[in-house]
Formats: sequence, C-alpha cells, structure tokens
Amino acid sequence: MCNRLLTEVEPRFGQQLGYGTVRPMEKSPVNFDPNAIAIQYYFGDLQYWKLPAICIEALEHGFDGRCLRRLSGLVNPVQRDIRQEEIDAAFREMGVNAPISKDKARLVLATNAVRRALAGETNVFNEATHIRIHICELHDAPPELQPIVALSKQSEHAPSWQWKQLENQLRDTMTQFLNTQTQG
Repeated sequence: MCNRLLTEVEPRFGQQLGYGTVRPMEKSPVNFDPNAIAIQYYFGDLQYWKLPAICIEALEHGFDGRCLRRLSGLVNPVQRDIRQEEIDAAFREMGVNAPISKDKARLVLATNAVRRALAGETNVFNEATHIRIHICELHDAPPELQPIVALSKQSEHAPSWQWKQLENQLRDTMTQFLNTQTQG
C-alpha cells in the first residue's frame, strides 16, 4: 500500500531541506493501489485528512479528474471541506468502483489477512485474532467469517497441547474461506 505516503512527510521537488541542499522527491517504492486505499477508507481505517496527499499521488501516477484535482489542492482540511460525493468521485477517477460498502471492505481485508497467514507471512492465530477484533470489531461476524472468529475465540484461552490442532483447523477454515472468496 502507500503506507510510506501516509506516514512520512517528504519534501517536494525543489524544496529546501536545510543546510542549502535540495533533493527531488522520490516515488514511493511500493505500488500505488487505488483499490487497496479505497478499501482502507471505506472500512474506516483511513482518515479524511489524508485524502489530499493520496489525490496528489494519484495525479502523479497519471490519474486525473475534477475531484482529484480539487481534493489535492486542500491544505489542512477539516471534514466539512470534503463532501462524501467528492471522495466517491475521486476514487472513481482512480478507477475504483466506489463507494464500497463496509461489509465488502471487511471481506477484502479478511481475505488479505487469510492470504498472509496461509502464505506463512504471519501467524494464523494472529491473523484470526486480527479478523475477530479489528475487522469484525468484536461484533457479530458476517457468516463468511464466523468459523474463523469461532476458532479465534476458542484458541484465546486454549492450553498449549491444543495449539497444533487449532492451528490446523484455522488453516483449513481459512483455506475454505479463501476458496469461497475467489469463487464469488
């Protein structure tokens, strides 16, 4: 994603850095993914005040449109400066089928978490807990995620002799979930 864009303030091309040096701004080393950014926004993990910087990056990556240009020109926006229709339009100008429902965003985020776990990038218990606590927000999980959430709850206080069995069950359940998401 564009975590670097969202967390670092970098000087723009030609901006003075101090000690009289000038450094051009480097492109983010990661790919700019408007769909992933939209999922973050519509789920609620991306604050509105980060949108101008995202719109600037979209323009730098060749996307264009009236709303992208308007939002990219905002400096220190407050929420009333940005109408929801403009945000939706800006994402559409980036090729995203916006708006995205929170439920759909939830399933995409869960799919990504499951892929990381099954690829061995992260621990299956950690991702199941992430799905249960953050993605499902400790509320009733959607039917597609209920088996993962149930195993996550079960593993929370399980004795160590059950961990391997629960890990295998989580892997199987995550695989089944992933299969249903790729078919749909």
